[in-house]
Amino acid sequence: MPFFYVCNHLYVLSIHPRYKHDVGYRLSRAGLAIAYDQKVEFLGPIVQNVSYVTGGETIELTYGAVSDIELRNSNFFEICWQGSACSNDSSWVETPVAGKVGLKVTLTVHSQCVKKPIYGLRYLWRETPCPFKKAAIYSATDPNLPSPPYLKLF
Repeated sequence: MPFFYVCNHLYVLSIHPRYKHDVGYRLSRAGLAIAYDQKVEFLGPIVQNVSYVTGGETIELTYGAVSDIELRNSNFFEICWQGSACSNDSSWVETPVAGKVGLKVTLTVHSQCVKKPIYGLRYLWRETPCPFKKAAIYSATDPNLPSPPYLKLF
């Protein structure tokens, strides 16, 4: 079993997920779609496009791979506006979801970042793995299919 030390504390990493039913469900959906060519959703929402105007107050994400998305909360999105400092987690600022229409999600740029160029956008990056079934974006037709973590550097 893999392990590592952080500040003299031993952490053991298990490759065995606690919620095997959910993993098995997703694998079976992928098998039906890929191996048996059945028309079933097996991926969560995937970001297809990001629209942002430098200095703007909003960012718009367009999702694909599903017919509709479910917004469960407005957390887990972050932006970085400090260029090379984006490699440091403390440079990322939480940015809330302002709204959702169809497959589009609009984010409100944090006030300290407005009128500045944004260098990065990420989703579920710091929280991976996030609390069980508490991600922000899921497929609306299959609530067991979350959107995966996402990172975009502008």
